[in-house]
Amino acid sequence: MSKPPTPRSSVKTQEVKGVPTPPEPHEHPADVSGSSIEMVIEAEVGRTINGRYEVTRVIGEGGMGVVYEAYDRQVDRNVAIKLVRSESLADRKFITRFRREMEVTTQLRHPSTIRVFEHGETETGRPYMVMELLQGESLADLMERGRVPEKQALQYARQIAESLSEAHEHGIFHRDLKPDNIFIETVGVSKVVKVLDFGIAGGLDASRLTQAGEVFGTPQYMSPEQCNGQPLDHRTDIYSLGCILFEMLEGKPPFSAESPMATMLKHVRSKLPIPRHCSRPSIELLQKALRKDRNKRIQTCGRFAELIGQCIGAVRAKQEGDTGPAAPITPPSETTGRNRASSDGRLHITTGPTTIGEMPPQRPISSWLVPVGAGLFLVFFLVLGAKSFLVEDDAPVVEAPAQVRKLPSNRAYVKTNVKGASVLLDGVLQCQTPCYINVPLGDQKKHEIKVRKEGFVEVMQIWQPKSPSESMPLLPDLRPLNGGTP
Repeated sequence: MSKPPTPRSSVKTQEVKGVPTPPEPHEHPADVSGSSIEMVIEAEVGRTINGRYEVTRVIGEGGMGVVYEAYDRQVDRNVAIKLVRSESLADRKFITRFRREMEVTTQLRHPSTIRVFEHGETETGRPYMVMELLQGESLADLMERGRVPEKQALQYARQIAESLSEAHEHGIFHRDLKPDNIFIETVGVSKVVKVLDFGIAGGLDASRLTQAGEVFGTPQYMSPEQCNGQPLDHRTDIYSLGCILFEMLEGKPPFSAESPMATMLKHVRSKLPIPRHCSRPSIELLQKALRKDRNKRIQTCGRFAELIGQCIGAVRAKQEGDTGPAAPITPPSETTGRNRASSDGRLHITTGPTTIGEMPPQRPISSWLVPVGAGLFLVFFLVLGAKSFLVEDDAPVVEAPAQVRKLPSNRAYVKTNVKGASVLLDGVLQCQTPCYINVPLGDQKKHEIKVRKEGFVEVMQIWQPKSPSESMPLLPDLRPLNGGTP
């Protein structure tokens, strides 16, 4: 996991008669200088947590906790550890939120949600959480370089929506979704999105963690109901994801102003700007996701992912339609007198001279139209006559098969608990995990997906996808043949 960028401005405000008040200055839990804080952070490097995790370097830091890279001696792998600062132990509300993040994240198993291996407390009582170590960059870093191509932006958004959909099914919603909390991991040649930081995630049992009227979030991505300090549900994440998708496509958030308060008021009152760098289906999708009234918004992240998949299909169809234009008509002075095949596979016959120069005299159309027509009629008559003699009246006539169109497919992501496992689709080797496979759509067949690796019990899944955006059912974990732990 690379070091995260400086996060966008966040706010914690109190609602007063429906309008949030300006944020209060940040108060650090301990009155210490920045240099002494840095020394404390670096002092952890080289230490071993609970006799197992050897801290090797600092990855990132926040006001209350630090993320380190560490080596797990027991499993022989590098991991990321989020460790609470010693001076933060006095903040009971933060400790409660941190422990809730540990509980929440361990419930989630979607490939686009960061995986938590375990959590606990150090010998001195500091809570920690052990997570998978990611390789790549944050979405915020990616967008610093400019707009994201439409197809790629939609693919990222679909993975985020699928991750959130699983969280919502568990009664959990993120509440602080932003580009800094989304990581683009590089796995071989593939890009996998990871949703991070459920530290202030809400749900049915989370109301006790926040006081009435408190507002948490980052202004550029906060829903109107969040800006007004109203009770939240899962639809606030749908609005935030819409803001992120808008920014990926347009290079800027849909609403921004000079101050956090002005930005929040725009979310509540201003009309959504019309995107200018995406297709019509994507514009309509953003308009549905960013409606002020959450009852008129897209209602579930599962539906959001499905609509994103339709937009991806539209973009892909447009791109494929633009890749094979008809060959340009060559001017008579530039013809070569040779037959040529265009990109559409058809044979084009040129009638000009073999060298560029003076054109030969053209014969009038009437001089060759009649002979050609007569010749075609004669050929047609001879073919019919031959057929009448060679084919019996009751014999079935076999027609030439029509050109087979390539079926659409569902690009499914396959990830197993053991890397490097072979993936077979209908008995044909496709790739090694983690990787993507293309499962055909529209053939009315159930496809067999097998995952195997030497020394492990083979697992199989039967699946007939109904749409390009449908998620593949989770595969069982690969288990060693000897019954041990992978």
